[in-house]
Amino acid sequence: MINAVHISKHFGSIKAVDDCSLHIRKGEVICIIGPSGSGKSTLIRCLHGLEIPDSGELYVNGKKIDFTRDTTKELSHIGFVFQLFNLFPHKTVLENLTLGPIKAGGVPEKDAVETARKLLARVGLTDKENAYPAQLSGGQKQRVAIARALCQSPEVILFDEPTSALDPEMIGEVLNVMKELADDGMTLAVVTHEMGFARKVATRVIFVDNGKIVEEGTPDQIFDNPQSDRLKLFLSQVIHM
Repeated sequence: MINAVHISKHFGSIKAVDDCSLHIRKGEVICIIGPSGSGKSTLIRCLHGLEIPDSGELYVNGKKIDFTRDTTKELSHIGFVFQLFNLFPHKTVLENLTLGPIKAGGVPEKDAVETARKLLARVGLTDKENAYPAQLSGGQKQRVAIARALCQSPEVILFDEPTSALDPEMIGEVLNVMKELADDGMTLAVVTHEMGFARKVATRVIFVDNGKIVEEGTPDQIFDNPQSDRLKLFLSQVIHM
């Protein structure tokens, strides 16, 4: 579904993404792990065109993305969930969910509202459709953000550290929604610090450090039999034995 070939992204002298190649197949749950500042978020943003790679190629459903022109149509079926929610504060929950489909997708308002309400029920927030973001907890905001991404009928959803801005007691409610999506067969790629989630839900784990993909494999391979010294050190620091 998504194939990145030798992509790089620099910010001045910093190589945020350095010659990375990866693919995401239909039905996979990819978890991207690594230390803070390793380039994980920049990498996943490049897969959505939120960051334009300086070099390399990106293919979506076999079609090469041409970043010299408008890529909205080609990337419209890739959902994105941000670390800090990115909800419109002056819009209700229901309005946040329906704005994109109505304005950008041309969906009739009645149909957009019907879909939004079904998705709010799916993430357990039926009673919050008329609330504003400021009236929600962090976990509720992120569940709204997930429902908003689903409103675009995506083929794959990319998550950029969706729980890192949440209080510890709210992390579980968001991870549970993501696990349900995975169980339903949704294709996901998740930048995460939640090693338990990666081990339990991922079909493949990718370890990134210094802008490079250092190692990838199944959760068992990555967590039980790491090959590189760098991954071994990282796991020893983040997993308390």
